[in-house]
Amino acid sequence: MPLVRKRRADAEQSPEPGTQSQRRRRSPSAASVEEDGDDYAETTQLQDDAASRDQMVKKLVRLALASEYARQPIRRADVGTKVLGQYSRQFKAVFEEAQTQLRDKFGMEMIELPIKEKVTISQRRDIEEADRAFVSAAQRADKASTSSKAWVLTTILPSKYASNPTIIPPPHVPTSTTESTYIGLYTFIIALISLSGGSISEAKLERYMRRANADQYTPIDRTERLLARLCKEGYLVKFRDASSGEEVVEYMVGPRGKVEIGPEGVAGMIKTVYAADEAEDLDQRIQRSLNLGSGWGRNKIGNDPGANERRAPGRPRRDDEDDEGDFDEESDEG
Repeated sequence: MPLVRKRRADAEQSPEPGTQSQRRRRSPSAASVEEDGDDYAETTQLQDDAASRDQMVKKLVRLALASEYARQPIRRADVGTKVLGQYSRQFKAVFEEAQTQLRDKFGMEMIELPIKEKVTISQRRDIEEADRAFVSAAQRADKASTSSKAWVLTTILPSKYASNPTIIPPPHVPTSTTESTYIGLYTFIIALISLSGGSISEAKLERYMRRANADQYTPIDRTERLLARLCKEGYLVKFRDASSGEEVVEYMVGPRGKVEIGPEGVAGMIKTVYAADEAEDLDQRIQRSLNLGSGWGRNKIGNDPGANERRAPGRPRRDDEDDEGDFDEESDEG
């Protein structure tokens, strides 16, 4: 009896041969199903990532167009909150794809705004002290402030198209006349500041505006409100300095004014005004007045995106109010 019971227990514990073969046949198929599932999940994830990036690119393009319409800079912080969200590490890839779409479909591109210059006497003194410091320390300071993290849209069309109002007319909102007048006014003011050595006192600017019969009112708004709007939109920078005991108020060209107008735009306005005179040395006089490089005359207006950085900031301006420069001497004679 004990022998029989032992044989029955062994028979119950040993699996059937058919069951083992079925398990062997099912094992490879189960592994392949798991691999297929992993591949499908990975493919789906890649497709989702591509679709998500495409949506972020479209959002950035819309943000750039809307910001330019409102004359507001495209800030890195706004891109992070309104476009990227939790995908902040994809900024570079999204930005490059958005640039490609803007260039191919709209003929525009995002240009980084320059950093605001040091304008007060104390800040200028800091610059001089930094220049006397060790080169390594100066380089560290430059690296800490080499990016403004803000951009504006500019056209990349050739100058013969970009400067043609029939091809690129002024915006129609609120009206084309209002917008073209506004563009002409801030181009005129930026030209005055540039020809005055990069900065102009409030009293001197008021005198120029009085000559143009715009010291109190302009076709856009009151002169005071117009200047405040230009400062808000980045065309101008207004600063006050009372370190000498007497308050001095001056205007400089703002970051947006440097990118949108720049020396090339100022030169274009001068050539338009003096076209009837056909001065032979006009280019040389413009180059001297704006402190442009020797190779400036070989570049076409509006085609060189780096032209805005040719003029060295902080050029010493003449304090003599009666000496207005080459172009103003002729204006006084006329």
